[in-house]
Amino acid sequence: MNTSPRKSFDWMPLLFALILLLAAATRFYDLGARVMSHDESLHTYFSWKLATGEGYQHDPMMHGPLQFHLVALSYFLFGDSDTTARIPAALFSIASVGFLWFYRRYLGKAGTLITAFLFVISPYMLYYGRYVRNEAYAAFFGLVTLWAALRYLESGEKRYLLALSAVTALHLAAKETAYIYTAQLLLFLGMLFLVRVLQGEWRTRRQRTFFLTMLAAAALFIGVAFGFMHLDKATAVVPSSALAQPAAPGETAGTRVSMDVPPVFINGALLMAAVSVGIALYFLVAGYGLEALRRERSADLMVLLLALILPQLAPLPVKMVGWPIPDQPGAIYNLGWTEVGHFAVFMLPLAVLGFALGAWWMGKIWWQSAGVFYFIFTLLYTTFFTNGGGFFSGMVGSLAYWLAQQGVQRGGQPWYYYLAIQIPLYEYLPFAAAALGTWYVVRREQGTGNRGQSTAYSVQNTPHVALPTSHVAPRTPHLAHRTSIFPLLALYWSVTSILAYTLAGEKMPWLTVHI
Repeated sequence: MNTSPRKSFDWMPLLFALILLLAAATRFYDLGARVMSHDESLHTYFSWKLATGEGYQHDPMMHGPLQFHLVALSYFLFGDSDTTARIPAALFSIASVGFLWFYRRYLGKAGTLITAFLFVISPYMLYYGRYVRNEAYAAFFGLVTLWAALRYLESGEKRYLLALSAVTALHLAAKETAYIYTAQLLLFLGMLFLVRVLQGEWRTRRQRTFFLTMLAAAALFIGVAFGFMHLDKATAVVPSSALAQPAAPGETAGTRVSMDVPPVFINGALLMAAVSVGIALYFLVAGYGLEALRRERSADLMVLLLALILPQLAPLPVKMVGWPIPDQPGAIYNLGWTEVGHFAVFMLPLAVLGFALGAWWMGKIWWQSAGVFYFIFTLLYTTFFTNGGGFFSGMVGSLAYWLAQQGVQRGGQPWYYYLAIQIPLYEYLPFAAAALGTWYVVRREQGTGNRGQSTAYSVQNTPHVALPTSHVAPRTPHLAHRTSIFPLLALYWSVTSILAYTLAGEKMPWLTVHI
């Protein structure tokens, strides 16, 4: 007689499969019925030209090349129609729901099912999951990015570094929101890294103090630089009497005067911030130790992302020194040798710095990761080596064009566009769930007596995780409770997404998907 306990049936896979079927039904039902919008017509036209053998040339105005290749492939396989143009976006929107299956280790069974259902019924994820735009791709790549980072922090396995490299290249080939996602992740990893090293053992307390002091100085200089940038765009109303000018008939407020800040002030503050960071790094290495730093997985992720993205940040210093950057569609292909030289002055040193940093810190893993990244990036931006100029356009043109467009502020939306209009009217369910989840996590942490303790990492009572052959010594165990870091990351991502897209000059409804 069998006396072993009877296992209860696990309903989660079945329920998740039903939610996934619901996602497929909602994304594909009557997919071609809605008339093509203006943006969709551009995306479909150039995809059709590629599908019919006329080729494709990357233009930053229409974002990355990935969408055009996918829509052209859909045309090739199924014929050209409104329905087939939207198939790639629909598939990626369904994939975003399906990929939540890999988040169940962080969300739990109930959390995974609830999140998947919210993804299915989200007005914005549904609408732009049936739309020839880049949002469906970027949303999926964002989920993979965060998952790869979390898994590497937890396990230290190099395959997650390769996954992060691949998905970063794909996101960059989809839309320039990749730069915002990367900046958000780098900032979070930086805070995580800071918590770790401040909890660790230093050779002297003085070195730790100097490190914190220089970091504070860097933050202060960055704040000053952003303050100058804000003043540079602002205007002030000066009373007419102060200018010794009579007021115009019917005008009593005064005269509107622009407040131009010399670039040397902004650049000087940024230079001092960079110097402060350099000095802080010196005290970090001297006081904490290079070998101890190499055991921090958050440092691996930061080095990887920085080394990959550095060459593409060349438009930032080009803009800072006042050199012109291409701000019109197709302008990147018409640059003269002088303008190309302006970009090369910064792009080449940044590329050398990125490769040197990656190779020094990560060794063999860096070359594998960079190979994956640049293979995908080059293949897509050159349209399988038929448009050589696309590589340069992708490396510097994408960020350059959209930096210029932020000052245009198309749409003229108010600063509260997302927080007071888009989210309360359309995405109130996830907002309410986020508020409830935050309250629950805070109460849970208080109930377990963790007040005053960081839950970012825990190394107590954790078996050592054996790593594959790597570039560094074995890592210290991370994430004893794998769910402890996830609520922090989720809350951080929600807040910084609202801030990032609120501060951006161009505010559009489809960007709500990223929030």
